[in-house]
Amino acid sequence: MPKIRIKSVQCTTPDEIDKDEMYLKMDGHKIWPEGERYHRVDTGDVEEVGLVLDVSEGWNEIEVWDYDYVSLNDKLGVFKFKVDDTPGKYSTSMTLLERNSTASYMLFWEILDKDGKSVDD
Repeated sequence: MPKIRIKSVQCTTPDEIDKDEMYLKMDGHKIWPEGERYHRVDTGDVEEVGLVLDVSEGWNEIEVWDYDYVSLNDKLGVFKFKVDDTPGKYSTSMTLLERNSTASYMLFWEILDKDGKSVDD
């Protein structure tokens, strides 16, 4: 099973005027941030993630959610990316899911080698 490292997430444009309360989910489970409900992000913010995940070869998805205090949380979009056995660094733009949303995010990630090491190690 391939391993990937989610290096960081960049907020290009938030969905809300006063910052997004963003978190990530995969396969129905919250994966980041660990130990917190969300990270507040604004235009241009880059949040270091540093999360290593076992994933399936082929297409994978990581969901971007916005935490809401008084209503249901909003699924803003998904990062769709293909994993194979070629180590390397990649970036993926978020596919927007919420109608009339202005949200735009980038995911920076890498496929690790068979020993779980980065191409930079």
